[in-house]
Amino acid sequence: MGRSAWDEAADAFANVVKRYPASFAAHRDLGLALEHLGRVDDARAAFDKALALRPDSQDVRLRLAFMLYEKGQRDAALPHLEALAGANSTAPEVWLLLARTYYERNDLPASEKAFTRAVGLRDDGKTWFNLGVVRLRLNNPTGAREAFKRASEHNEVREQAVRELDKLDPTKLGTK
Repeated sequence: MGRSAWDEAADAFANVVKRYPASFAAHRDLGLALEHLGRVDDARAAFDKALALRPDSQDVRLRLAFMLYEKGQRDAALPHLEALAGANSTAPEVWLLLARTYYERNDLPASEKAFTRAVGLRDDGKTWFNLGVVRLRLNNPTGAREAFKRASEHNEVREQAVRELDKLDPTKLGTK
């Protein structure tokens, strides 16, 4: 693995898993090698076995959830993301993926909660902006204004956030 010889690593860890089926590390490392080879289903099986041996392993659950999400298997990623959230994960990416997933499912209250947790962990303009959008959809203009104001403090979304703030300006309502 250290020299990125993923085929060799996968073969080696597959042999270790056969000899030591109760080895958490062997299943985890087999999953890593298989993931690098793009063998998502096999990697998922290896990570699942590692989690069966050590259900509290947040690093394996995190890797599995991200891999599944990135490969378009969002329904399969969701229980892992929710488990990480239930364990109060401090990885803002967990909360961002949850927020996006809930938004896509039109579960706006859950999306707002997840975006709020994400910005609490990392002050990010795009996340503040998305929180503002969710709050608008929840008919919470005050909360949306607050989120867009925080977003406007970040260069990458400043223009968009200012446009949204202008739309929410009560003195400009009905003037367009």
